[in-house]
Order: sequence, then structure tokens, then C-alpha cells
Amino acid sequence: MKKLMMIAAMMLMSVGAFAQEAGKMAIGVDANYGIKKDASRLGAGAKFQYSITDDFRAEAKFIYYPKKDYSTVWNGMVNVQYLIPCAENLYVYPQVGVGLMGESVDILGHSVSETLFEFHGGAGIEYFVSDNIKLNFDAIYQYGKKNDVKFDWPLLSLGIAYVF
Repeated sequence: MKKLMMIAAMMLMSVGAFAQEAGKMAIGVDANYGIKKDASRLGAGAKFQYSITDDFRAEAKFIYYPKKDYSTVWNGMVNVQYLIPCAENLYVYPQVGVGLMGESVDILGHSVSETLFEFHGGAGIEYFVSDNIKLNFDAIYQYGKKNDVKFDWPLLSLGIAYVF
């Protein structure tokens, strides 16, 4: 009887462990907060995730920051994430990636824009509410430089995704 109970318990615990199997995809949205001294911003993002293997996932993400203090910012990035199961339906993941960040400033009808190539790294945590719905929180540090223009800021992201 003990063996039967042990096998049943192990089977139940493994149900959440296969939520990230290779070939799974997810689409989602998130709210983003870029933190920079005197220039913090709120933005909205959309993402697509593809599980390459059970442990590695690729993510494409686009974030738009509405006009604030005469400037509009956008950010497109590609990330690779390594999924570490922590508990049933709960994962943490370190991530690294590259992207493009653009900013346009419009003052009195005169417009200037700049696009930077950026590197970033960070970590996240996600929780599966059901088999197809998951919540996530990410903390990423972004860095880019082009000539005299430098871009670096931490980014916090809170999102929801549908897994299919």
C-alpha cells in the first residue's frame, strides 16, 4: 500500500513538470516599467514564446512606451530562457538576449530619433494558473551604446500568457 501511495504521489507531482515540453508555444501581454533616474516609464508589451527543449525557451518581445516628456520609446528583443522547475506549476528562469531600442523626440514640430543595439540579462518567475494560462514576473537589465548615446536601465515586467 505504501508503494502504491508513493507512486500515485510521484505521478501527481510530475504533472506540472511537463508543462514546458518541447514544441509548446505561448502568446502573452505584459505591463512593463523601465526604471531610470528622472526618466522612468510605463509600457505595454506583447510576446511570443517557443519551447526549444524541455529546459530552453526562446522568446520574442516588443514593448511600446507612450509619449512622455516629448519622447516615445520602443523596444524589440529576443531572449533565451533556461527553465528551472521549483515546485508544482512554478518555474524560475535566468535569461539573456539582444534587441533594438528606439527613441524619438518631438519638440515643437522638430523630430529626432535614435536606434540602439542592446544586450540584456535577467531572471524571471512564472506560475501556471491552469494548463493553458500562466503568470510571470521578469527583472531585466538592458544596456546599449551607440557613439555618445548610452542606454541602460532595469526593466520590470508583469504578464500573462496563453500556452498552446
